[in-house]
Amino acid sequence: MFSVIIPGYIISILTFPGVIVHELAHQLLCYVCGIKVIKVKYFQFDNPSGYVVHEGTDRPGKVFITSMGPFIINTLLGILIILPASIEFFAFKVNTNYLNLFNVWAGFSILMHAFPSSGDAKVMVQQILKNKDVNIIIKIFVAPWIALAYIGAAGSVAWLDAIYATAVAMLIPNLLIKLF
Repeated sequence: MFSVIIPGYIISILTFPGVIVHELAHQLLCYVCGIKVIKVKYFQFDNPSGYVVHEGTDRPGKVFITSMGPFIINTLLGILIILPASIEFFAFKVNTNYLNLFNVWAGFSILMHAFPSSGDAKVMVQQILKNKDVNIIIKIFVAPWIALAYIGAAGSVAWLDAIYATAVAMLIPNLLIKLF
């Protein structure tokens, strides 16, 4: 199998809307959870391509929301942006226009950056799984999400983020077309 190796910073540049939305989601969810944000970098030509530095919290729910929230937000926003163009293409086979192409690029970029980083996963491991004060039921609920974060972060070298974005961009519109 032939695999194309493209440096991560080039992928981040080409899909910068996803990086920005991912970091905005972290920041927004920090505010929602009452966690003070110290520093934000929405996008940079460095590794990592974006980040949010915030105060810690001893509340496992807040840790989970601020770590995993961008997965939900990027997925939903990416779907909303890409959906009209995808439905038009899949249902009506209409020639694509520039707005549709822009929406597909923006939606795909946002979907590609849905997975939490390995740093997000590490925070959940430290503050939830290794915390003796956290209930075992919460740990059982959070563990698969942490696994998803690690798989998504590690799988990006094998284009798992692009596979996820493609699958969501194609499956959701097709399901909606069949339902309606």
